[in-house]
Amino acid sequence: MTRLSLVAGCAALPLSLPLTALAQDDDPSGRRYLLSGAQVITMQGGWTPPAPLDILIEDGKIARIDADIEAADATEIDLSGHLLTPGLVDSHWHMWNTIARGYERSDQGGFAGTMKPLSGAWTPEASALSVELGMALAVNSGITYVNNWAHNVKAPEFADAEIAAMAASGVRGRFSYGYPQALGQGALMDLADLETTQSDWPEDSLIGLGVSLRGPDRSTPEIWTQEITKARDLGLPVTFHMGGAPEAAEKHNVAALAEQKMLGKDIHVVHMTSAPEEDLRKLAEGGSPLIISPWTELEVGYGVPDPGMMKDAGLEMAVSVDNTVLAGQINMFEVMRLTADLADGHAHKQQALPDADVFDWATRQGARSIMAPEGVGTLTEGGPADLIAISTEGLNTRPAASPDFLLTHAAEPEDVSFVMIAGEIHKENGKLIRVDLGDLTARADAMMGDLAAQAGVQ
Repeated sequence: MTRLSLVAGCAALPLSLPLTALAQDDDPSGRRYLLSGAQVITMQGGWTPPAPLDILIEDGKIARIDADIEAADATEIDLSGHLLTPGLVDSHWHMWNTIARGYERSDQGGFAGTMKPLSGAWTPEASALSVELGMALAVNSGITYVNNWAHNVKAPEFADAEIAAMAASGVRGRFSYGYPQALGQGALMDLADLETTQSDWPEDSLIGLGVSLRGPDRSTPEIWTQEITKARDLGLPVTFHMGGAPEAAEKHNVAALAEQKMLGKDIHVVHMTSAPEEDLRKLAEGGSPLIISPWTELEVGYGVPDPGMMKDAGLEMAVSVDNTVLAGQINMFEVMRLTADLADGHAHKQQALPDADVFDWATRQGARSIMAPEGVGTLTEGGPADLIAISTEGLNTRPAASPDFLLTHAAEPEDVSFVMIAGEIHKENGKLIRVDLGDLTARADAMMGDLAAQAGVQ
């Protein structure tokens, strides 16, 4: 039976969408675009030098990449003065609390103290609105694929609300079905509803399904082994936090995972900020990638991540924004800059972690690390038409000595002039064209005020 999903935006426009709404409503079938004039970075196999190439888009995919393409019946978009790259990949973002920007500085005593009462007061409508706002922030920052790490699924309707809001956005991504914030370490998440959700999932969707767990740091061995086993039985990728704070790293739970044969390419670990090099190498040997969120790891007090050491341990790497509660803004360019510069600072050496490598973590390698669909994070003939154009002629970006430096240290969201996802234009001439920002932010502000008052948070 098809489940109903609640998308709540404003009281004047309640929406109920079936799970089949995950299939794109606005079908780009038959639309053809010719993107010309840009310097193109394809990221095929890793960093690629910019080249003057045209890209022909047909039916939501890249039909051809070549110089001087002739396509008289296609709509031509001149992107002269831009770098054209794959869209950025965010591998770990708790989208349900996007409207709670900055609330970790409340009178409740920091992130955990504030989010506990807020998460208890949270509603499906708040989760949907947070995802709606988050997707607008993603597109604005050039993010075209989001792993929505949904760790406040208090009931099935919370999952339905986030899924439907993701589908309505037209942004590609994954919904990683999670658990309620209040769930005890010895209690199972709702595995029955996870299975129901998986059985109803359509094949022709921009949104995939995964699982976010508490993992060995935050649940008992009986629980995390059962939850990982169930996710694997369903064929779903798994992600969990581990080794962030020093006290968590001291558990060395990567050894427990290895012993239970619960590492691998389908197990995506987040943080490991305080983990020793030995644990990082064991994680790499097990085949699991590592996702870092350096801004929030600093903000929450986990310590100072060392991306260079993580790379040297042999890990496949991905980067993320994590959440707005701590990070404030959604800005993958700042995430890339901090990632590169933290490695340099730890190594006491410039370019210890090359800028080109960091851009790879935010595109091709990041997508591969979290098992995103084939072609995400690259520009490849036959692959998805998910791409962004960054101006090289703005105040932030001109002059710039090299394109890898421009992308990881100079550019900002305001320099992202054009965003296309699955052949659909989401940002053009620097403006979001599918979102009423005034209405969206007003609804978010009002809802957050109501929730804070209900939770007693100031």
